Amino acid sequence: MRKIVFRLLLFLIITSVMYTQEIIENPKKPLNKNAGRTLKLVEELRITDQPGVFYFRSPGDLKITKDGHIYIADPYGNNFIKFSPNGEFLKNLYKKGEGPGEIQDYFGYTLSLNKIYIYDYVKRKIIVIDHEGNFLSEYKLVTEGYNDFLGIYKDWLVFMKDVWPPGIDRKTSRLYEIKKEIIKLSKDGKTSEENYIFSNKYFLIASSLGGGAMSWDPFDSVLDEKTGCLYVSTTREYLINMLDLNKGEVIRSFRRKYKRVRHDMSQREEDFIKKYNGPRKKYEIDIERLHLYKGLLWVETSTKDEKRGIMIDVFNSKGQFLDNFYLALDGRLMSVQDNFIFVSKSDEEGNYIIKKCIIEDEN
Repeated sequence: MRKIVFRLLLFLIITSVMYTQEIIENPKKPLNKNAGRTLKLVEELRITDQPGVFYFRSPGDLKITKDGHIYIADPYGNNFIKFSPNGEFLKNLYKKGEGPGEIQDYFGYTLSLNKIYIYDYVKRKIIVIDHEGNFLSEYKLVTEGYNDFLGIYKDWLVFMKDVWPPGIDRKTSRLYEIKKEIIKLSKDGKTSEENYIFSNKYFLIASSLGGGAMSWDPFDSVLDEKTGCLYVSTTREYLINMLDLNKGEVIRSFRRKYKRVRHDMSQREEDFIKKYNGPRKKYEIDIERLHLYKGLLWVETSTKDEKRGIMIDVFNSKGQFLDNFYLALDGRLMSVQDNFIFVSKSDEEGNYIIKKCIIEDEN
């Protein structure tokens, strides 16, 4: 009996060591001695509304091709616009509807060398077009729809899918663990496989109070399409997981000592908490967005300064905290693509200006 117990304990110890991912702890200060500086952006071009041609309502996902062409998704404005490397309007690829090659509403997309893959979230279908907007093919998903189109890697389209807890009748309002499945789907839609499962928390309201949900933890990611590494943030606290899509496992987790930003509660939040006995947000989410810039991971933090701008942390693929700086933005950091920064800003009348900039930094 003692031998059996001993072997069982030994097995548990070995398996816990095998499956426990060590977290790389970085100090508060990065390796760069000139960290904390403020970087300026030099504008190269700007894109604005063109009356009679297109009008931005809420421009979001922006990507550029290797030859510099710019694509901007604006589903609420029925826009999926292609611009030249100089910012000249070329065409709107968005086709509203439910027929072949048409998009019903909200969509995500990713670019390959010769094709564009569009995911229609409402109709749960993949649309394939070329870079001129010509329709090539489409197919509907056999399974339930996905929640986020993360990118493309080799012969796979990469998605995230929420898996909600079973059961409809929730007797109490509380935080629930929600699974976040990373799914690889073949480009022809015939093969799919679960790559990894993350999880985070949502506040779910009791059925007796009408049901519903409030997000609590974030889910943000950025895919390195060259290496197949997906950087993921799934907690309110500062932590980054590095998922290797080839292996289907998290190969590295890292963070750094971070001074959290206090959350200012709005009256709307106060009313919600009183009505549903919801949790209180003491701090802001530490990591707002993840970006890739010249092969390095940029972490857009919740730290903001009125004069210096937003604080960006920089890590390498080994999880080392290399650098830290402020970006003086006149607007919102919209996208980081290759060697460029894109900033969007809207005026009081709702007119958008999108600026393509390069960074002015001696370091």
